[in-house]
Amino acid sequence: MTLQGFYRPFCEEEPDIVKKEGNDVWVPKVVAAYLRKTTGEPIAEDDPSLFEFYPAFHDAAWDLARQGVLRPSAIYPDGVILPMGVQRGAGYCLTEAGRARLAELADQPWVPVDPSRYSEALKRFSGNLGPGFEQRSYEAARSYDAGNYLACCAMCGAAAESILLAIAIAKSRDEGATLATYRTANGRRKVVESVVGQARQTIAEPFRSATGLLSFWRDEAAHGLASTISEIEAHEALARLLRFAQYATDNWDELTRL
Repeated sequence: MTLQGFYRPFCEEEPDIVKKEGNDVWVPKVVAAYLRKTTGEPIAEDDPSLFEFYPAFHDAAWDLARQGVLRPSAIYPDGVILPMGVQRGAGYCLTEAGRARLAELADQPWVPVDPSRYSEALKRFSGNLGPGFEQRSYEAARSYDAGNYLACCAMCGAAAESILLAIAIAKSRDEGATLATYRTANGRRKVVESVVGQARQTIAEPFRSATGLLSFWRDEAAHGLASTISEIEAHEALARLLRFAQYATDNWDELTRL
């Protein structure tokens, strides 16, 4: 779960809705707020029906802590008498890095992306597209989750190139020759044309569009100059990669036909 999905949707409406006991995030309040928004029912934070959701939200909070966005707070040693109503491990505070992340997101729309679900959605394409695609798409999703949007776009571009190579190799039946062409000057364009140069327009144009835009993001990330790539571009890159993988799978037979 991203910082946006865990914290920001509630804070934008009521800044104190998930705070308690000096913590920026109080997990029972987050769970209650989430269920109120998704079900439309009035649910209190001490409702026993919330308990089954606690493990998933604690895992999400800990993942954000691992990223340096949150830090565990209100942790008391064994034997200390806790203040009334305080639970062990229920609270987290934003780090300085976390506050900076929220500030960066202030003018951007909330775009919920669950990396684990995204990776699961792409796994079904790995049979044809190969382990290189699976590895790079997973890294793209994890980079997005960590707020590394430049790296996310670079990995989306790399995963798109894995799709391109998987199709080109399946079509040529000659991996060595395909890779040799790919490594030459303008190799990417040559490989694209080897796949769709003679294809009908309804197949060729979506293929060129997908490889072109994703390759642009990868090149933008790799050329060494400062980049303005933000969460919006990274989310769009993930969405386009998913569509490209679906398109390649749906049209696999025609794309790889000699």
